[in-house]
Amino acid sequence: MIEHRLSIRQIGSILAGAVNMRFRPVCVYGSDRIPENAIRSSLISDCLACSILQIAEGRIGGPVYAGDDPDQVFCRCMGGPAWFGYREFDPRLPGLMSTGLMPTEPNAAKQDGKHLKENEEIACETYRAVGAIKRLGKYVLISRCDDLNDDSSVKCIICFASGEQIRDLCTLAHFSSHDVFDLISFPWGPACATLVTYPAGMAENASSSRIFLGPTDPSARIWLPEDCLVMGIPTEIARKMAEGVQRSFLAKRDNAA
Repeated sequence: MIEHRLSIRQIGSILAGAVNMRFRPVCVYGSDRIPENAIRSSLISDCLACSILQIAEGRIGGPVYAGDDPDQVFCRCMGGPAWFGYREFDPRLPGLMSTGLMPTEPNAAKQDGKHLKENEEIACETYRAVGAIKRLGKYVLISRCDDLNDDSSVKCIICFASGEQIRDLCTLAHFSSHDVFDLISFPWGPACATLVTYPAGMAENASSSRIFLGPTDPSARIWLPEDCLVMGIPTEIARKMAEGVQRSFLAKRDNAA
């Protein structure tokens, strides 16, 4: 029986060691101020999810932050700030996600869509299904778990891992849960939503008692290693997983086959 509350640093270390992760777990939290040693995400990559991977790889030291400052670029995506609660979703997004955008200028060509949704109506319904998104603070911050000292405001932990390691983490999550069908979700959305928005509880209809796997966004193939998946875990679920490692099949592998 664990007699003390595991810190975020301990949770990250236990989960990484349990499945021999190549990348270090990272965590997400909000703040109304920028830490002195923090790096703006857009200076690392124009994709926030790609910046998070670089933190996990150890290529970036110190926390990384993103915010909707008027004189700074948030990311390359039209919907980026909205997925972090800084703005409403742009009304052009359903068209962009489906069959394309009609021209606003005379004689201009239609802009082709990404064809991630069959039509604009389905895309609109999908955005409505996400619900309202609330920001974590003026800034969202991402740090490696083992670099964090004050973990009181951490909302979720992100793990980059192979398919086999993700399978074992999923099994570990089920170890102390009675929920057969709804504990883990593989949702639609951009990579940053799978890593941050959903597991951090920012989306109105994303359950805080659910783990999120992905990303389903095919643009992630640009930066995510092909043998890698990502798991976004709400903090209390991650803590429960870490507490159960020594009692689970991961500590008794000879009996798991």
